[in-house]
Amino acid sequence: MTRALLAAAALLAAAPAAAATARVASVEELARASDLVVRGEVVRQRSRLGADGSRIYTFVDVRVAQSWRGKAPAVVTVRVPGGVIGDRGQRVDGAAAFSDGDEVVVFLAPAGRVHQVTGMAQGKFAIRGGEARPDLSGLRLLPRRLPPGERASGPMPVEELERRVREAR
Repeated sequence: MTRALLAAAALLAAAPAAAATARVASVEELARASDLVVRGEVVRQRSRLGADGSRIYTFVDVRVAQSWRGKAPAVVTVRVPGGVIGDRGQRVDGAAAFSDGDEVVVFLAPAGRVHQVTGMAQGKFAIRGGEARPDLSGLRLLPRRLPPGERASGPMPVEELERRVREAR
């Protein structure tokens, strides 16, 4: 192996994994911190520059099938940090990511005329085959003891997630 390849391999091995740091949140904590928790389908996404002109945000429209907490409109718009405009892109580690056509459950807090995801990626679950699963790959979660009877945001049956949200006080 050449010296340049060895140096490149050493740099890659030493590079930290990109991740945001957050404390572990329970489903119940996410629900209590949200004014809306909805189940629905991602129907549209578009990215725009923020008011300062340096940040990109993606606006995600979710067609609401069920509102598990709060009174939701037929379509709720969710603002997520990061996105792509032309040849310029920004990625925010730990932010929730959406794909058109996905069925999701999203924990939401107001952010002006739109909403934002509560708890970063912990507050967005993709639904597939009766299971709800958050994508926590961009988060480094700090462990902590959760309140008795509460469950951390993680893979679980959709029915359990709904029950935990509806029963959260």
